[in-house]
Amino acid sequence: MKTFQLIISFALIAASMAFAPNQSPQCKSMATLVKGAAASIPVAALAAPAFAMDSIVETLPSIDVSLQVQFGAYLAILLGTFLPVLFLVNLYTQTETRKAGREDAENGDEF
Repeated sequence: MKTFQLIISFALIAASMAFAPNQSPQCKSMATLVKGAAASIPVAALAAPAFAMDSIVETLPSIDVSLQVQFGAYLAILLGTFLPVLFLVNLYTQTETRKAGREDAENGDEF
C-alpha cells in the first residue's frame, strides 16, 4: 500500500511540474518595467494601418522555443499511462484467479 501511495504522489508531482515554468521572469526594478513597456510599443506600429502588418509567420515564436518540453511533462505522460495499465493488469489477474478458484471449488478439486 505504501508503494502505491508513493507512486501516486510522484504522479501528482509530475503532473504539477508539467504545467509549471522552469524559471519565472523577474523584474529587478520599476524603471526596468517602465522601459520595457515603452519599448514594447514602437511608434511605427501605432502609425501603420491595420492591414499593413508583416507576415503572421514572422510573429510566431521560433522553433527552438516551441519544441522545448519540460521533464515533468514526460514524467506525467509515462506515469499517467503506466499506472492505469498496471491497475487493469492487476484487476484482470485477480478476476481470472477468482474465476479459476470458483471452478475448482465447484468441481471439488483441492490444490
